Amino acid sequence: MIRDEDIIERINTLWLPVYPFMADHVIALSGARSGHVLDLGPFAGGLAVSVLAKNVAFHATVVDESERLLGWTARRAHEAGCASRLTLRRAVIEPIPEPDSSFDLVLVRGAFFFLTPLLLSEIKRVLRAGGLAWVGGGYGPLTPDEVIAPIAERSKRWNEAIGKQRITIEEAQKLVVSAGLSSLARVSTEGGLWIEIRG
Repeated sequence: MIRDEDIIERINTLWLPVYPFMADHVIALSGARSGHVLDLGPFAGGLAVSVLAKNVAFHATVVDESERLLGWTARRAHEAGCASRLTLRRAVIEPIPEPDSSFDLVLVRGAFFFLTPLLLSEIKRVLRAGGLAWVGGGYGPLTPDEVIAPIAERSKRWNEAIGKQRITIEEAQKLVVSAGLSSLARVSTEGGLWIEIRG
């Protein structure tokens, strides 16, 4: 991945209309009504803020190495009125700088730019029993076509500019096997390509 902060911020901002639909999906998929959310990586922030905006019983932590991404996330949280329930942590994401079993939801959007078996096993480590990790890429199954259509071409172009690589279902399954999570994870093609891990 080419860590171009300008392009990454443009992508994250472009996707602002998408995050609420993704949040609806992941909250429903997890069955969680409250808890702690971890949003990881260069495409983090927007989805965590949408989860917080939808349910005041959630708290979120966003972890990435970029001060700029964390600043962008802080502004979004302030605008949404949920900054008091958000923690921002500047750190590398592998290994995840959080204790075992600390999160009810772990979210990693745009994951296939940087996903490794180690990071997948780390995601499982920080996931609480009964929790859900949603790791992958795509718009999610609930985002309407009329939201996707105006941004799809720019999103594709900007993602390619920072080195997006397409991975197959089989390659995603190999990542799961390499991380030792075959019995706990499934690969889903609903609204993209996602690895769902149950705690």
